[in-house]
Amino acid sequence: MKTIDFSCKHNVMLQNDDGTLQPMDEPYFESEQIAPGTWKIRTDGDYCYLVEGDEEALMIDTGYGAGNIREYAQSLTKKPLHNVVNTHDHFDHTANNCYFDCAFMSAESKPLATIPFESFAGIDFPRDYPIEVIDEGYVFHLGKRDLEVFKIPDHAVGSIALLDRKERLLFCGDEIMPMGKPLNGSVERFYGYLKKLEARRGEFDRICAGLGVIEADWVEKYRKNMEYILAGHAGVKPQPGPELKQMFGENGQPIYPRRMPHYPDIVGKHDIRPYQLEMNYAGCKVIYDSRKIKDEN
Repeated sequence: MKTIDFSCKHNVMLQNDDGTLQPMDEPYFESEQIAPGTWKIRTDGDYCYLVEGDEEALMIDTGYGAGNIREYAQSLTKKPLHNVVNTHDHFDHTANNCYFDCAFMSAESKPLATIPFESFAGIDFPRDYPIEVIDEGYVFHLGKRDLEVFKIPDHAVGSIALLDRKERLLFCGDEIMPMGKPLNGSVERFYGYLKKLEARRGEFDRICAGLGVIEADWVEKYRKNMEYILAGHAGVKPQPGPELKQMFGENGQPIYPRRMPHYPDIVGKHDIRPYQLEMNYAGCKVIYDSRKIKDEN
């Protein structure tokens, strides 16, 4: 597979944490080992993860940065790396799937994966790579290390989580993150997903999410928040966040902060709706649809 051609974005800049700028078409990778045989990988888009067993390695999500992420990930492990599993369909998790022999994902994710965001217009991202559909209970056997699949679809229609009992990790994409939880479905439905994960809470200590690694007690925090809403407590109207502005360089070139959403992809898409309420409780924030408390709503 040849490298996906980002050259039409050469004049678009990505801003690194230290303030330096790099053209969007230049590959950028860095990694951190977070557990034995487990790496958190940064390119652009949300974090990806590499997991190795005694027999093979597996990629979890692929980001949307330039360059061959499979080649980079293979440089971190001596185990053969052939496949990727996607936690959900969003482009910042699936853009580079075509570098792998097969992409594993839920049936709901399959028709939506690798659809480019607006800021990537003009780049050809292949969507004809082999796909294997997986469901609740599927287990990846990597050699003395298994990853078990749970379906928890709220942030996206086909979201899954992967439980790694050996290293006591839960990989959950964007479903559980510390900055707050905007619900798409009902409060009751996501509460059910949290209860499902809590039933296995004794088997994981940390959550590997799209924005990084957090403590496992975020499952309990969100569960308590959902219980509080279901008990009849109402949230308050959310306050608007800071105004989003497109950044430009000295020569007028667009600038996007690395690993954060690109301005054209999010502007106007997270406006507060009349029916939204915000609940701050149990150390976390939930934004929910006041019309969708119970499943039947």
